[in-house]
Amino acid sequence: MKEKDVLKEKERSQKVQRIERLRKNYQFQKIYRQGRSVATAKTVLYFKKSRIGSCRAGIVVSKKVGKSVVRHRLKRLYREALHSLRKYLKAGYDLVIIARKGADKLTYWDVLADLRKLLVKGKLLW
Repeated sequence: MKEKDVLKEKERSQKVQRIERLRKNYQFQKIYRQGRSVATAKTVLYFKKSRIGSCRAGIVVSKKVGKSVVRHRLKRLYREALHSLRKYLKAGYDLVIIARKGADKLTYWDVLADLRKLLVKGKLLW
């Protein structure tokens, strides 16, 4: 490896990007309309290249999935899984993660595997 490549790799490994949150409805709608999607049995991922250098993510869990406690637990699981994958995530993408019906039975490791599979499918991991 060249010295430049080694330095870039070191810099990238030391600088872990922060993942901002999508909050407004129009942000979600723009990704739904203009973005691409990949899916597994329990999770759907919409993504779109953004002009911002950092990643932004929003998590959607419908009332069809479960009551409030279940929905909030799933949001925390997806957020933590995304947090643990952030150092491998390509910068500059907006993500919307949607939990499908039946996702309430997932454990953290299932969510992590599901999310990793979707990010690989979408070519969003380094």
